[in-house]
Amino acid sequence: MVFGIRKFGIVVTISWLLAAPVIALNPLTGDYSKDNPLDIRIMAYNTLGRFIATPSADAAFNRIFTAIQPDLISLEEIPSSVSAATMAARFNSIMPIGGAGWQIHFGILGGTRNAIASRFPLTLKRTDTIPVSSTRGVTIALADLPNATYPVDVYLLSVHLKCCGNPGGTEDASRQRSADAIANWLGDARGVVRPAGDNIALPANTPIIILGDFNLVGGPQPETTLLTGDIQDNATFGADVKGDWDVTNLTNLNPLDPFTGNNFTWQGSTSFPPSALDRFMTADSAFNAVNKFILNTNTMTPAARTAAGLQAGDTLETSTSDHLPIVVDLRVANPCAVDTDNDGTPDCSDGCPTDPTRIAPGLCGCNVSLSLQGTGDVNGDTRVDAQDIQAFVKELITPTAPSLSACSADTNVSGTVTDADVDSFVNKLLGS
Repeated sequence: MVFGIRKFGIVVTISWLLAAPVIALNPLTGDYSKDNPLDIRIMAYNTLGRFIATPSADAAFNRIFTAIQPDLISLEEIPSSVSAATMAARFNSIMPIGGAGWQIHFGILGGTRNAIASRFPLTLKRTDTIPVSSTRGVTIALADLPNATYPVDVYLLSVHLKCCGNPGGTEDASRQRSADAIANWLGDARGVVRPAGDNIALPANTPIIILGDFNLVGGPQPETTLLTGDIQDNATFGADVKGDWDVTNLTNLNPLDPFTGNNFTWQGSTSFPPSALDRFMTADSAFNAVNKFILNTNTMTPAARTAAGLQAGDTLETSTSDHLPIVVDLRVANPCAVDTDNDGTPDCSDGCPTDPTRIAPGLCGCNVSLSLQGTGDVNGDTRVDAQDIQAFVKELITPTAPSLSACSADTNVSGTVTDADVDSFVNKLLGS
């Protein structure tokens, strides 16, 4: 008897065949959602003195903050006319969080001032280091994250260093003093004995981020000091000291524009080209920076802007500021207190933390539709026919699990590909 091998029709979409772990953030499509809702999103933004103070800029600023949904914000150039209550009311209006609402901490007024805005309570608030730094001080606070979810808090040092000048000039000297002061302060925070005394102590491995407008336009030494702890005024600020908990250099996260790959954050002028004035410098041994980017609505595609609720000119100087907002997502949540896929197994024990149907990859892998297991379509062409025989034999001899081919070859749905699958595979070929 000759059996004709009939095609076994399978309705399988391309998206199933290419299934992969779910990733939320995709700026190229206008999706700025965090990969994990428990990641802490931090933004730094020099607002050119216009946030709240310039009503004509309100709509554009509101769209920017609403699209990004930051948890912690360093704002530079906030004029004295803007109060903490007014700023909190604005954020509570456009990004309501309930409870006590947004918390605001202002820095030293030096023409304008810095502000830290937070969805979480702020503690250890200061307006400068000891010994003091320079222009506008250092606006400092610890964001007190919920203990049930996060094993650590986040320590922010918001800066707006002195602008302009030439290498070796008075402006550069001001930036150097700020850099020396911050380097000393980080050493003090880590428990290193400093000549100025024990003025700050943080729990070990607290994430530390220096952020804002660094204005590093003169000589290279201020940046070198911030990153490496190479203090220049040792008489005032003590011996050189590393800033990270693992006694290494800080890291400049260097966020990029996802549409162009550019790293400039100040958009330039007729006299000077664009440059990366705004930075995140971090003690990154204590956390994972899972995403970082620059928001520039002028380089986004029209489709991405529409999806994000933004307009082309929102981040241009004519609408808001000559600086672009920079963003980083920190992953610091306790994985044993988190169940991302709500399947009852915490992430620390879940081999597929974003797949509610599995706690281990198994033959198929995570985030693969259960309907693909045991179909017999081993070569993935949406048909079960003679073309699958070679692929099936290959899985028997050299298993590739987790993979779509191994998943499909398990025709008796036992969780393994063995000789016991041969009969059921042949039945699928014959359509029986």
